[in-house]
Amino acid sequence: MLLLPALAHAHASLVASEPAAEAVLATAPATLSLTFNEAVEPLAISLIDAQGGSHPITDIAREGDSLRFAPPATLSAGGHVLSWRVISADGHPIGGSLTFWIGAPGSALPAIIVPDDPLRRAAIWGTRIVVELALFTAVGGAVFLAWIAAAPLTGAGRVSASLSLLGLAALIGSVGLQGLDALDLPLRRIGDVAVWRAGGAGSFGDAATLTGLAFVVALASLRWRGWNARLLSLGAVVSLGTAFAVSGHAATAEPRLVASAAVWVHGVSLALWIGALLPLAIAVGWRDAAPAVLRRFSRAIPAAVATLLISGIALAAIELGRLGALWQSDYGRVLIAKLTLVMVLLGLALWNRIRVTPLLLAGEPGAVRTIRMSIAAELVLVVAILGLVGVWRFTPPPRNTAPSAIATGSAFVHIHGDRAMAGVTLAPDRAGPVEFSIVLQTPDEAPLAAQGVTVTLANPAAGIEPASAEAQRQPDGAWRVRMSAPLPGAWTLTLGILISDFEKVSIEAPVVIR
Repeated sequence: MLLLPALAHAHASLVASEPAAEAVLATAPATLSLTFNEAVEPLAISLIDAQGGSHPITDIAREGDSLRFAPPATLSAGGHVLSWRVISADGHPIGGSLTFWIGAPGSALPAIIVPDDPLRRAAIWGTRIVVELALFTAVGGAVFLAWIAAAPLTGAGRVSASLSLLGLAALIGSVGLQGLDALDLPLRRIGDVAVWRAGGAGSFGDAATLTGLAFVVALASLRWRGWNARLLSLGAVVSLGTAFAVSGHAATAEPRLVASAAVWVHGVSLALWIGALLPLAIAVGWRDAAPAVLRRFSRAIPAAVATLLISGIALAAIELGRLGALWQSDYGRVLIAKLTLVMVLLGLALWNRIRVTPLLLAGEPGAVRTIRMSIAAELVLVVAILGLVGVWRFTPPPRNTAPSAIATGSAFVHIHGDRAMAGVTLAPDRAGPVEFSIVLQTPDEAPLAAQGVTVTLANPAAGIEPASAEAQRQPDGAWRVRMSAPLPGAWTLTLGILISDFEKVSIEAPVVIR
């Protein structure tokens, strides 16, 4: 290493570019270049022009540690984003992006056209429905059998076990699909190791792990009786609720504690209701067990329905932000359709409770068939509701574009890590040039002295490599850097804090660019 110190650098890094990041040019450049600290092999280089079109660059000349290439088309005035991904000498891929301007620097960058794969999106949507339906019915069914059923229902146990296995298989597939979506790759690339690594990362990976745990614990509860089964079923419920609370829109909603708690309660309540339907349909056919099962179910289910409605109202208020968003946004229109189906479902359940259940308890001929048909209709409605909810996977909540947030012109993000905290102000918090002002603190809120701060913005789903820049320390102790956020949406902001020559801390948090 003394003779060849460059070998100790591990990954290549960009040391210069033409034009430089955030450069303002009078005319369009004839050539573009990227210079690294070692020779690299290009993997993917593309230029997003001022109109939002993405142009891959394939004709690349290598000159030592530099890559030179001509713009893929005549560049017009406005902002342009150059995204690059290369492989360094040690075999590790690295990437980045930079923004430059032709003419006067604007206040916004092009509306980047993000490619979409309808087949991949349909697969994500369908797999999510299968996972959630299996999860609710398996976990809720385990609770029903452990706490409500008066006698062992062998058929119901087999159904819950089969659904758990089906859900586990679909869950594994969902991880691969998440990776494809994160890397913007077609379905044929689902076998790539990088795809599964990306799918298992972040909050989605945490949620998938907890969901798998819920399936396994629900399966285990089916093999026991008495208090062992009851405790295991409760463990499955806790895992299910936590899986919903750690990922999805609620994971970034504020107030965070209220949103996460509401999602937890909503998921658990839904499981207790939906999961009871199949074993209940089987139980009503058992003449000796049916009356006791129905009475216990009738006493327990109103609490689950009440908490479901209360938590649902709280989540709607948090995600919508304002009443007008209910009919002015795609998210709100999906919510209206969902609420319509929920009202039909509640009406059907109320009819079962008031009209059909007394007939069954009275031994009325045909009541078993009637209630089973009604339960089948409820399950069809549940599938339709889950299908609508799955659309939210591709629809940002209106709180991300609330007018009050846009009007402020800035946003504040608090990032909390085990060894460092940071308060970050984005001004403005809209796509285009953004100034980041960073105040560093220790976990006990004392000022944190640092030798350097690297700011990185990443949004893999947009098809643009992460952009990084070094912040500069100001006389007031804050760190500031000016970067460009190429497009609106959910981004990940990462701070690399160099505390000493031998200690570096990395903390990150989601940010919303308007």
